[in-house]
Amino acid sequence: MITELSPLLHRVATQVRQQDLVLQKESWVYFTDKWTDTWKWAKGNLFRVADEPIMVRYAASYTLPGSDYKEIDLSNSTGGLQIYPEDEGILYQIALGMKPGRYMLQIDLPYGKYIYHLGYSGMYPDFASATKKYLGQKRPEDSPVEAPTLFLYAIKDGPAFFLKPYVLDDMAYEKVTLEFNINKCRLEQIPSPSAEQIKNARKIPYFTEMVGF
Repeated sequence: MITELSPLLHRVATQVRQQDLVLQKESWVYFTDKWTDTWKWAKGNLFRVADEPIMVRYAASYTLPGSDYKEIDLSNSTGGLQIYPEDEGILYQIALGMKPGRYMLQIDLPYGKYIYHLGYSGMYPDFASATKKYLGQKRPEDSPVEAPTLFLYAIKDGPAFFLKPYVLDDMAYEKVTLEFNINKCRLEQIPSPSAEQIKNARKIPYFTEMVGF
């Protein structure tokens, strides 16, 4: 449910095609069979983007004190940012960009599940720890608004992304601005896909496939 380009790409000369990053009409998308039966329509199925996607830009800003953080639910729940689809057969590909500032960002999927952690049981992000609060965090330079490298994928009632921006200790206050470019894709199932089609599709894993190692 997350794809990410290496931040090192910001520092090297490289050619990246738009179709390698942003889903377009006729792009293939495959939901792995690890999705649960809650999402039977998606589980283990291959789809094509049926129409030209529509890109919607949205931004959220917060002023936070130093050594503090905010929990931001991206889902459509009460109190969330409500930037998830409301119908089955729709995929939102969300490019996440961060405006410059003295802060870092933790990503939970869902709440309390750390995608960016290490295999040892105690090596998970922890804002209360002087060292582990830096573990797995994303900085604005890792995914800037001008060239985001983080892409989140959301479907109707899918597991909720929680973003937790943390303002660094040396700041009295800092403004945190997160910009979302939401690529709205209408999907059409491809019946009886070939192994080659699945291999070449954009993989959308279930969150359990991204943890535990």
